[in-house]
Amino acid sequence: MKRRKQHRKLNKVRGKTIMKLRSKQMSELKKEERTCYLMIMLPLIGFFVFSIYPIFWTFRWAFYSYNGIPSETLFIGLDNFKKMFTTDLDYWKAWGNTLYYAVLKVPFEMCLSLFIAVLLQQNIKLKGLFRATYYLPCVISIAIVGLMFTNMFSINGFINSILLKLNIIDKNLDWFGNRHTATFMLAAGGIWSGFGINVLYFLSALSNISPELYEAADVDGAKAWTKFIKITLPLIAPVAVTIVLLALIAALGSNEYVISFTNGAPGGQTRTVMSYLTTKFVPGFTTNSEPPIGYGCSLSLVTTMLFASLSIVYNKVNNKVNSIF
Repeated sequence: MKRRKQHRKLNKVRGKTIMKLRSKQMSELKKEERTCYLMIMLPLIGFFVFSIYPIFWTFRWAFYSYNGIPSETLFIGLDNFKKMFTTDLDYWKAWGNTLYYAVLKVPFEMCLSLFIAVLLQQNIKLKGLFRATYYLPCVISIAIVGLMFTNMFSINGFINSILLKLNIIDKNLDWFGNRHTATFMLAAGGIWSGFGINVLYFLSALSNISPELYEAADVDGAKAWTKFIKITLPLIAPVAVTIVLLALIAALGSNEYVISFTNGAPGGQTRTVMSYLTTKFVPGFTTNSEPPIGYGCSLSLVTTMLFASLSIVYNKVNNKVNSIF
């Protein structure tokens, strides 16, 4: 009897202990759940406040004549979109400038980045120095890059001075005086400032290629160019397509480069789509005291749809490339 009573007491004590442990575990789990929900809620609130709400706000005011003054707000339906496609030629010129800039920048930047990445994979002198410095332009402020290039390539800049001393030119050139040279300067600044990150991407892709493939090619007597075409390029093609997409998105969305380098000069011929939207409709950037914000919202919607269309086309090309390689 005594043993039974002792067993019962022990079982009760064990049961109470287990219940206490379970309650502690449940309370700890609830605390962890609350912490997780709290950590999720903060980014979600930021996402809705800074992303979702502005999208709906933009969509709403795209159908209004709105300049920031509530008393002068008027619903005009599709008039903003009609104006965009019929009378606002500057917007479509900005699209042409954007594509021109992207065509100049992206191919050369990709070729340069891939060349440097392949070079850094070889046993060359000062390899460590190159690895330490190629990324340096990426950490320099775009405003400083713009100041550097505008000073270097100004009419009285040292680039013109060097070219004059070498008798390459007869008089100082105005590099920012016409559309083609100014856009070339924009592209050069963008390439210099951004090629380092692409080199890093290509180096990561190249490091995944097995050295045994190159050793087998050496045994077969393959030359460097043959190894690049037959081994390197096919194996990094899927990654290269993604790198090109990122560079293309950056080029199409370029704004700070234009504002820092030319601010659209000469005569708006280097103004890209994003800089056009910024300098025409964003308070603080535009000289218009009452910017047509409603019209700017309609332009933003159409610009977003055009960017999405380009992304869809590029993704289809990407799928074809991946199926080939």
